[in-house]
Formats: sequence, C-alpha cells, structure tokens
Amino acid sequence: MAAKFQSKKLGAAALALGMTLLGMGALSTEASAMVKISADFFGTGDSDVKDSNGDLNTKAYGLNLDSTYFSLGVKRTDYDFSGVDDFGFDSANTIYGDVHYNGSFSNNLTYSVGLTLGALYESDFDFGDSYALAPRAVLGYKFTNGMTGFLGAYANFNGAENIYLPIIGLKLGDDKDHGWSGSIAYPATRVQYRFNSFWAVDATFLTVRDTFHLDEDNERGDLSDGYIREKSYGMGLGVTLNPLTHFQISTGLFSYFDREFELYNHGGDELGSFETDPAYGAYVRGSLVF
Repeated sequence: MAAKFQSKKLGAAALALGMTLLGMGALSTEASAMVKISADFFGTGDSDVKDSNGDLNTKAYGLNLDSTYFSLGVKRTDYDFSGVDDFGFDSANTIYGDVHYNGSFSNNLTYSVGLTLGALYESDFDFGDSYALAPRAVLGYKFTNGMTGFLGAYANFNGAENIYLPIIGLKLGDDKDHGWSGSIAYPATRVQYRFNSFWAVDATFLTVRDTFHLDEDNERGDLSDGYIREKSYGMGLGVTLNPLTHFQISTGLFSYFDREFELYNHGGDELGSFETDPAYGAYVRGSLVF
C-alpha cells in the first residue's frame, strides 16, 4: 500500500499505509482548512510476469475523506492473473484512519507529525494480523524565496517485515496557486502547474510499500495466514479540472516501471518473490471540496 506524506492524507493513489498512486499528493508541512471527499478508480493493462508465460492486470476502487486534522479511507484492489500458476491472492482490502498536525517553532522552522492506523487484508478481516501502524515526523525550513525544505522519517509496523523510509524534499507554493506548486521529494513527488482556477496539469513519482494479510484458508498452504507485499515505483501525468466551486475531477495516465511482489508465511519469513514488466494504466478521481 503505498502512502502520502501530505499531512492531510497519506494515502488510491498514497504513505499512510503504503503509498498508492491515487492517494498521493505533494508532501506538505503546512496546514490547510478543508474537507475533501473523493471517490477514485485506477486500472492497469496486462503486464508480463517475469520468468513465466502469464500476465497481471490490476483494478482498484477507493473512497476517502480528508480534513485538516484527520483522514479516513477504504480501498479494494483486484489482481487478475492469467496463464500462470496460482500466486495465492487475487484481491486486497484496505481500511485506514490517519491523524496529523502541522505547526511551527518560529517564522522559518515548521513541523508535521502524523500517525496512521489501518488494516490490509485479503477477504477475512483480522486486525491482529492485518494491522499497519505508521508514524511519521517531518521538520521544515522556510526559505526567503517562499520554498520550504523538509526532512523527516516514516515507519510502517506490520505483521510481516517493518518498513523504514526517509522523507526528504523541497516544497513550493500551494495547489491553488497559479503557476508551479508541489513537492520534489522522496518517497513521493508531485509537481503541478495551474493555468487558472479551472484547470491544472501535474506529474507524480510514487513509492508503493503495501503489505496485505492473506486468508487462513488460502489455497496455497505455505501462504496460509501469510502476507503479500507489493514493492513498486511509478510515475504519472494528469490533469485536474474544477468545473464547479466545490467539485473537481482528476484523470491521467501512469506506469509502474518497477513492480515486485514478496510472499511471506505467517511468521513473517519471506518465501520468495516475483516481478512484472512495466505496467501502464489510467486513473480518474472525483472530489467534493469544502
């Protein structure tokens, strides 16, 4: 599951529980008063599973609520394998909640802290095995040119193998500003150019680290009560339209150019992995913003 470090929502598309494309926004250390309700869909075409004669395509559906201090979301992902042996999974579900706070120590020194708690599971919900606990903390420094440099850390504690990632980057402007805005950063970059109040274009780089708990009655005995982790990097190009005051729609194309799945048993021991060729797809998201 991939995540976003934007304090409003880490999350179908971002780091909250991993880092998914549709939830990914610019990294931010500043608060913004708003409520945003979004529904989204993304899907990929077939990509070859390496060292096999099969392929994989993916579809995901999400619903999210974001506000100044908390976020909530659900997502369903369907994995469609064809022409290959059973890899032990064909769907994944995500439920998460996130709390976050942004502040400043001085005119130049800012901070952002957050905590995400979620469950990522195949079909049988068992929070004791499917939990994901993800704290993060970021320090930012505002330069005289209006840019903010930031540095921090992210962790994801789960039933398989914990994840630790640095947060580093440079933020400029606000999404509502005309011209350039966004964050050039790791693990998630999003840069936007807004032409006017009606439309804007953006480019995104993302990191996915989603760990899902598999069902106890999994058809593959070695994966019974085990885990699947997706480790991917991707990039996308999109456009956002604001046809009404409180409504916006975003759509675009993206690619997973490096995609790997790791398989774990119930004890968290890695059993193996497989990779796919680059996967290409598209997404669409409709949002109500207040």
